[in-house]
Amino acid sequence: ALDKGFTPATLVLDAPFVLNDQTAGTWKPTNYSGEFYGPTPLRVGIEKSRNLMTVRLADFLGMDLISKYSDHFGITDHMPPLLANSLGAGETTLLRMTTAYGMLVNGGKKIIPTFIDRIQDRHGQTVFRHDERDCLGCGDMIKWEEQSTPEVPDLRPQIADPRTTYQIVSIMEGVVQRGTAVRLKSLNRPLAGKTGTTNESRDAWFMGFTPDLVVGVFTGFDNPRSLGKRETGSSVALPIF
Repeated sequence: ALDKGFTPATLVLDAPFVLNDQTAGTWKPTNYSGEFYGPTPLRVGIEKSRNLMTVRLADFLGMDLISKYSDHFGITDHMPPLLANSLGAGETTLLRMTTAYGMLVNGGKKIIPTFIDRIQDRHGQTVFRHDERDCLGCGDMIKWEEQSTPEVPDLRPQIADPRTTYQIVSIMEGVVQRGTAVRLKSLNRPLAGKTGTTNESRDAWFMGFTPDLVVGVFTGFDNPRSLGKRETGSSVALPIF
C-alpha cells in the first residue's frame, strides 16, 4: 500500500466486510474485539491489528499484488491470490517469516538465511563460509600500521524501496509504543514488531526486532488445537520474545 501511494496517515475504513462466493458461501471476517472503528489511519490499523482494515486494503490493491509481495520477500513461493491470505490464512515457516522481517529492518536488502556461518578444519583453516564477500586488507599476517579498518562491501540486492521500509518499521515501532505489543515498552529499548493470532487461538506469533537483531516466535501444538481461550500472540508469543 505504501508503495502504491498510501501513507501511514491514510484513512482506511474499519467496517463490516462481506464476501459472497457461490461455492464457499459467505465470508465475514471480524476484528478480534468484534467491534468496528470507522475511518482509521493505516498506522493505527497495524498497531491495533485490525483485520477488517487489512482485508479492505488488500481487496482494494488486489490480491495478485499482495501475493507478488509475499513471494518477493520469500514468505511464500506461490501464494494463491485469495483474500483470506491477506490475514495470514496461508502457510509458511518461522525461518521465512523472520527473514522477511529482517529485510524490512535492514532497509530492504536481500537476506539469504543460513544455519551454518563457517566451517573450519582441524588446523583452523576455513573450508566453507556462507558470506562470500571479499575483504580487501583482511588477513592473518597483516601488520598493523595505523591503517583504517577494512571495509567489507555490501553487495546484497535492494529488493524494496528503503523509504517504504523505513515507514513500515516506524509503524511497527508504534505496535510496541501503543499497540498490541505495548507490554514490551517497559524494556526501554528501541523495539518494533507485529503480533499474530489465528482462529480459535490455534497459533500465536510475534515477530520482533531491534536495530540489529530479529527474533521470530511461533507457539502452537504439533497437532493443531487451541492454546486456550483468548490466548493471542500478545499473551503467549510476545513474553517469550
